[in-house]
Amino acid sequence: MTDSMGAAGENDIIELLGAVTDIRRVIANMTLPVARRNGISERALGILFLVFAGLDRPKLLAEYLAVLPSTITSDVEKLVVAGLLRRTASPADRRVIRLEVTPRGLAAQQESLRGLQSFFRAKASGVSLEELHACIATLRKLGGEPEPSVPDPMRRTEAPG
Repeated sequence: MTDSMGAAGENDIIELLGAVTDIRRVIANMTLPVARRNGISERALGILFLVFAGLDRPKLLAEYLAVLPSTITSDVEKLVVAGLLRRTASPADRRVIRLEVTPRGLAAQQESLRGLQSFFRAKASGVSLEELHACIATLRKLGGEPEPSVPDPMRRTEAPG
């Protein structure tokens, strides 16, 4: 084994892509039923997570998801109509629209998260915490983001206020 992927062959890269695709498929299979029950797409459910995490402006969402602003506008409108998101004017600049997850949106997000946590806890029962952290670090390194690119509101330590 070497310290870099320089020795990785074509099959190794294909195996990596296959494993990442498998995880993405599992996540889709777990989240799609929640999205459908709420009349939204899987991407729209992901937008709820991102808004809750702090990407609360359409421009930030479009940049993060690498989609056209019109795509975000359409997804946000569907989330607003479904009662899962609301638009508010920024107190600092009334021209800036901020997005906020509604209680109903939070419930959908939490339902999805509980399902994913339950599934992955069961699957990871044979994986040590050290292995899990190494996997996360490796995926971040491969993605070019050594730190999470979206804040994790579940890890907030400061008092609200």
